[in-house]
Amino acid sequence: MDDNTGNTATGPGERIIGWMDRVVVVVEGVVAAILVVMAVWGAIGLGLATFGAISAREPLNVVFVELVDVALLVFILVELFRIAIAYMRHENVIPTVMEAALVAIARKFVIFDTHAAPMDMMLKAFALAALLLAVSISWFLMAKRMPALAREGAE
Repeated sequence: MDDNTGNTATGPGERIIGWMDRVVVVVEGVVAAILVVMAVWGAIGLGLATFGAISAREPLNVVFVELVDVALLVFILVELFRIAIAYMRHENVIPTVMEAALVAIARKFVIFDTHAAPMDMMLKAFALAALLLAVSISWFLMAKRMPALAREGAE
């Protein structure tokens, strides 16, 4: 309702929507903070695992897959944080989401279980290859249609 003074009165529905919007903003901030804590925790764990492997004089090829897995997981957490921040700023998140997807797929290739049954390995390998192809084609089409958007994600 608009009175003659130029003030607009908000009904209970508008107040509820405003309150829910503020709650969502707080939840987004909490999720972003949790992602930072998880990334820091993962980075510390990676450093400790690397130091432990070196001090135990284990050959790095024994712990290599585990170390790379943790490192890629930290990168994924950082990308998820970047997505959360871009989302909260109402920026385009598509390039960052695609980067996170590529890192997640790379991580699955690195930690690929070669001790599974041959048929399971083949199915998983084909599924990962199809997923990688789909994300790559999506990135190519996005870069072709919106070059500035693709460059934004590469920075």
